[in-house]
Amino acid sequence: MKADTSYEEQNLICSYLQLLLVDRIFHRDLRVLTNQPFLRTPILYIEVLSSGIERVTLLLSEIQMEFARKDIRITNIKSNKEGLWADAKIRGKEMRVVFPLSQYKNELYSRMRVYLGGMNIEI
Repeated sequence: MKADTSYEEQNLICSYLQLLLVDRIFHRDLRVLTNQPFLRTPILYIEVLSSGIERVTLLLSEIQMEFARKDIRITNIKSNKEGLWADAKIRGKEMRVVFPLSQYKNELYSRMRVYLGGMNIEI
């Protein structure tokens, strides 16, 4: 990251990337649960996941409003086995935000627990 971006802006972009990933995971899990004939009460799990998706969607829209306010635009997002990164323009200046797998994996699970209504407990 470049020095002319604030810590808040960097965290905002990292949160956005994580929320996108959580949203994708929740939607995939929802599709799997919907097609799972062996669960006795699939509707309960579907309700929990749907609630988590609603929370994530709300947070994503709030971050997008903050992006507009701060003149931040994400131009490209990529991921591989080493991590996640995004190219962004902040007030017209190009930068890259890198989020290594080791850094975001534990935080991702903690966020997912919170969005699903669980407690944030370290494993």
